[in-house]
Amino acid sequence: MVDSIRFGTDGWRGIISRDFTFGNLEIVARRIARWIKNKDGGVCVGYDNRFLSPEYASFTAAVISKEGVSVDLSSRPVPAPCVSHRVKKSGAAVVGVMITASHNGPEYNGFKIKEKYGGSASQQTTSEISSGLENNSPSCGIIEFKGKRNDWTEAYLDEMRRILPPGDFSVACDFMYGTGSPFFEQLLAEKGYNVIPLHNWRDPLFGGRSPEPKPQSLKELSRSVIEKGAEIGFAFDGDSDRIAAVDENGKYLSPQVILAVLGEDILSRGIKGKIIMSVAGSYLIERIASAYNTEVEIVPIGFKNMCPHLLKGDAVLAGEESGGIGFGDYLPERDAIYAASRILEMCRRRGKTIGEIWKEVKGKYGNSAYLRKDIKVTPGISPLVIIERIKKSVQNGRFPFKVKSTLALDGLRIIMENGRWLLIRPSGTEPVVRIYAESEQMEDTEILLEEGEKAVLGKQ
Repeated sequence: MVDSIRFGTDGWRGIISRDFTFGNLEIVARRIARWIKNKDGGVCVGYDNRFLSPEYASFTAAVISKEGVSVDLSSRPVPAPCVSHRVKKSGAAVVGVMITASHNGPEYNGFKIKEKYGGSASQQTTSEISSGLENNSPSCGIIEFKGKRNDWTEAYLDEMRRILPPGDFSVACDFMYGTGSPFFEQLLAEKGYNVIPLHNWRDPLFGGRSPEPKPQSLKELSRSVIEKGAEIGFAFDGDSDRIAAVDENGKYLSPQVILAVLGEDILSRGIKGKIIMSVAGSYLIERIASAYNTEVEIVPIGFKNMCPHLLKGDAVLAGEESGGIGFGDYLPERDAIYAASRILEMCRRRGKTIGEIWKEVKGKYGNSAYLRKDIKVTPGISPLVIIERIKKSVQNGRFPFKVKSTLALDGLRIIMENGRWLLIRPSGTEPVVRIYAESEQMEDTEILLEEGEKAVLGKQ
């Protein structure tokens, strides 16, 4: 049982009632409570809209409270960044816990840890909490938290209220049945925007798909923008820490494009600081940073690897290829609602749509045709075996474009002529290998993905 508790890129996730059970949850919650006892503080506990998430959160809070640690339990489902905000601003909590499996399919649930600085738990903290779990077993049965529950959301939304200007145009948003609703709707309505919501109710099955804002999942959002005349459309994942967008013409804008547009906007105003991107980040970021004589820091995938750089105070922007975006003047955390608010602020300040701003950025720095594909692999297969297979393909010249260099920071990124690149990386949260590719032409990107898949499966 305990061997199914594995903390990956962002917490522990597992299939409900097989890996993610009340028994395993008790072991983790009790371990956190005992870890925290000497640190003079309590725990914030939040949860999303998934199946059993309210019950798992109440149970987690009850187990921690039983150990004599104070608990601040949310009274309603909240975005994951709301937990980060709460744990930082409360001053009384040492860590926050979010019951969520983020963008994973409906059969999953999970457990994220947030530290008192308002971001993802460090590797050290995760290691300390997860060590010794194998020596524990459940003992208390299923219990419910009897203490007070608190609504955290007004203080969290105040962060957005400060930056979002009034507006009178239409904004579409696909909430993917997640926790972005009703909070973003409330915020937009307060500021005068016309809100066009999609999937803004709780459905633990997420409409039969994963709540991940991938392009193939956003066709309905694109149609809504076109048919209802919205100036922009947003999509949030299940716990509202990832974002994607479509422009006023319903065209999908990848997180890579969003990050590039925001980065260029920030640097063009004379704001100084690094940009942090993952190993799966766009060449656009490097080109923009170079134009403004700004450093780019490349880190392994996982926002927890960006958090330390934001904490240092010398970064203005950090972003993942999956849509997690953080800002140097906010929490050291990705936050889809905050990012959407910053995008709207940018558009209002400049008097342009995001499509028009992207056209300007593309004209200066080039296009980004970016794709990702996930290949299911046998659970337990060694990532080293997969990476060595890819390295042999590079050595044998089996890729269609000339290879200039490789980067083995997290998986293997293969940099090719004319800026094209391919990254092959075993996932830290699911039994899949993720293949990422980018070039200026979609045809080239599709070729790169196809060749990457062949290499992963040993079919080159």
